[in-house]
Amino acid sequence: MFLELGTNSTFKQNYFEMLKYRLAYGSLELEGEMNGDLASPTQSIKIFNQLNAINYIFETKHSDKLSHFEFTNLLCKIAELVSGGEINNFRTTDAMVKGSKVERTKPQMIRNDLWYLIDDYNYQIDNCNNEYSLFEIEALFHIRLLHIHPFEDANGRTARIILAYNMCKHNLAPCVITKERKKEYCDYIENFDYKGLAKLFEALSKQELETMVALYRKMDDEGLIESNKMTKEQEEEYKRIRGI
Repeated sequence: MFLELGTNSTFKQNYFEMLKYRLAYGSLELEGEMNGDLASPTQSIKIFNQLNAINYIFETKHSDKLSHFEFTNLLCKIAELVSGGEINNFRTTDAMVKGSKVERTKPQMIRNDLWYLIDDYNYQIDNCNNEYSLFEIEALFHIRLLHIHPFEDANGRTARIILAYNMCKHNLAPCVITKERKKEYCDYIENFDYKGLAKLFEALSKQELETMVALYRKMDDEGLIESNKMTKEQEEEYKRIRGI
C-alpha cells in the first residue's frame, strides 16, 4: 500500500517533503536537541543537517542489498551529515551512554560487529515471508546498531534515518518516533526487547499510513492527483482507511 500511494509523482513529492521535516524535527526532539527558539541559527542548522542526511539517503542510489563496505560507508556518511561534519568515522574510545547499563562494543570491534550485523540483516530479509517479520527484523537491526554505538555522537539520529529508509524500501510506511513515545522506545532498546520494539514500529507505521491516506485524500479532493494507479485491492484498502 505504501509504495502504491507513492506512485503518483505529485503526491509522492508532497508527502516526502512533509515526511522529511517530521522525521528531522521528531528525531531531534526525541534527544532533547530542540529546546529553545526555532528561529535561532543553532536550532535551524540542526534541522538543516538532519534534512541533508535524509535527502542523501533517499535521493542517492544504493544497492538493494548493501555489502559490508557499502553499509559502513553509508553509516559514516549519514553520521557526518547529521552532525554537520563533526563525525565522519567510528569512535576510538569506549562509549559512555548516560542512563544506560548496556555495554557498548569496544572500539576495535566496531567494524567487525557491523559486518556481522549487515550479514545477519541481509540473511533475515532474504528469508522473510510476512510483513510482521519485517518489523521484527528492523527492530532487531535497530537495537543492535544502537548497542554497537559506532560513533562518538549522532548514533540515534543516524539509526532512525536508516530505519526510515529501510522501511520505505520494504514497502512499509516509515516510523516517525516522537518524544511522547521516548520512554517506551528507549526501554525496548535498553532491554533488547526487539519484539516490543517491533510492535511499536508496527503501530507507528500504521499511524503513518493513515497520515499518508489523509494527505492523499486532501490532494485528491482538491484535484491535485493526476491519476489513480492503484489496483482494485489497493483501492479497497484505501477506502477502508478513509472510512468510505
